[in-house]
Amino acid sequence: MKLLQAIKKSRFHLIYTVFPIVIFMAGLKIAAHSFDLEIVPREINTYFPSILTGIIFILGFLLAGVVTDYKECEKIPNEIASSLYSLWQEADYLRTVNHSRASEHLMIKLKTVIPVLINDFFILRNDNLLRLIDSLSDDIKEIGKEGTIANYMVRMKNDLYQIRKTVDRINVVKNTEFIPSVNTSILVLAIIFLVIYGLSQTQPWWGGLIIISIFTTIIFTIIFLIQDMKDPFEYDETFHVKSDEVSLTVLEDMQKVFNAKKLDPI
Repeated sequence: MKLLQAIKKSRFHLIYTVFPIVIFMAGLKIAAHSFDLEIVPREINTYFPSILTGIIFILGFLLAGVVTDYKECEKIPNEIASSLYSLWQEADYLRTVNHSRASEHLMIKLKTVIPVLINDFFILRNDNLLRLIDSLSDDIKEIGKEGTIANYMVRMKNDLYQIRKTVDRINVVKNTEFIPSVNTSILVLAIIFLVIYGLSQTQPWWGGLIIISIFTTIIFTIIFLIQDMKDPFEYDETFHVKSDEVSLTVLEDMQKVFNAKKLDPI
């Protein structure tokens, strides 16, 4: 069981996912040959390469759209970490120089943002992170009431706005599917194509077995890759479900920096 879990989270997880489907389609071909169910004439085989090319073309189009979003999502952890660090530095300056109590409260809450982001937002998928961001906004208002210079207030508000904007972008990516009708149509077309090929006459028959296994591997590897990349933030309690998710290392390192900082009495 531990080995299977390790494979699911490794770079071989696509092969692990596709393998049962390849076995099923190979079994279909063997059964069709054994029970004389190869009812599709051999002459039809000449059309299969063209059909496969069309399927791969559409899958490539879908993959290109998903890859664009994925590359943008790779920048998100760094953007959040940068905004948090900037907000921390501004609050720390005001706490030290102006003896701001509200800044100290803000910094205490900033230490909880990354754990809430990972555990509550990514894993539990509740709205605790949004409530925390609203609470940070209230703390910034309290800092303003202490007579803080407007420039600091503007920068802190901008940092918090960037964090909220980035969180909303993550929500959009997680809940939006790239052209779902085309995804469904190409999946149905791929299944029909493979079933018909499995019922076609080939000479020798085991050559058809090899080809259908290769076709199945190519098509479903791309399909599952698209499905996997649609949500680059699919984590579990170990922070990573598969090796293809966006790395949170920069956020984990930033949390270590926050934890190492002590809020000395002012």
